[in-house]
Amino acid sequence: MGRIKSVLLLSIGVLLAFSGSVFAKEKLGLIIIAHGSPRLEWNAPVLKIEKQVENIMAKKKNNPFSEVKVALMEFNEPSINTIVKNMEKKGIDGIYAIPLFIAPSGHSVYDVPAILGLYSDKEMIKTLKEEGITIVNTKIKITIGPTLNIGDVLKEIMSDRVKALSNAPDGEGVVLLAHGDSHFEPIWTSLCEDISSYIRGETGIKYFDYAFVGVGQSFVSKGAPVILKTSDKHKATIVVGLYLSMGVERMALNAIGKGMMKIDGKNVSFAKQGLLPDMRIAKWIADRAMEYIESSR
Repeated sequence: MGRIKSVLLLSIGVLLAFSGSVFAKEKLGLIIIAHGSPRLEWNAPVLKIEKQVENIMAKKKNNPFSEVKVALMEFNEPSINTIVKNMEKKGIDGIYAIPLFIAPSGHSVYDVPAILGLYSDKEMIKTLKEEGITIVNTKIKITIGPTLNIGDVLKEIMSDRVKALSNAPDGEGVVLLAHGDSHFEPIWTSLCEDISSYIRGETGIKYFDYAFVGVGQSFVSKGAPVILKTSDKHKATIVVGLYLSMGVERMALNAIGKGMMKIDGKNVSFAKQGLLPDMRIAKWIADRAMEYIESSR
């Protein structure tokens, strides 16, 4: 009996070693996919994430990713197709793609998978091609990871953005502006409410509200009323934005400059930055990548 047990343990050990060696032989690539913008100043902090993640991954034991690259969904290079084709040339066997979007939306659930060749819808593919986006055609195995709403990184960074503008919590109210997506509204609403609870607990500010304004298209119609209502009830109002590389100050200045919003005599502070720059985003990406590796073993 003891001999049989020893043989079984030895066999299991050999199998584990074999599976581990096969996994180790795979060349893996990590692609960080952001939306992209015609504005170079929007893309710049996103592109910097590439080196940040690369440095974090290099310090991890048994890091399996030989390539770490940022790709932009549209408007500018490096495009998703460009990055995948470059990884093909370097002999990459598998790709883990992280859609660097705030929460599930049409972009992360439909567009990105379609561009990667993992989802096909005739009309969607037609629209993407009309927008000048190249659909990836590759034999590389691609797995898509989660959006930024997984974990605590959004709550922590938004809380810090509020703290940076807060002076007297007892008399302040906070308004969070976010993109939102009508098809995934329950997820976005739950996310904003979670951030609300976290910020109130961290700062002592009791009043919190939010509005979904796209990337500013609905700032006047949906954002401004919430901001003005908050400012009527409090001595000071802090407005922060749940955006990757954009502060809400620009939205506000645009609306105020065009006379579409008046805050005369109201103490309202608008955050100049969104989530970036912040090393916690790079760490979040690295953590998700390593979780993927652990779950694949």
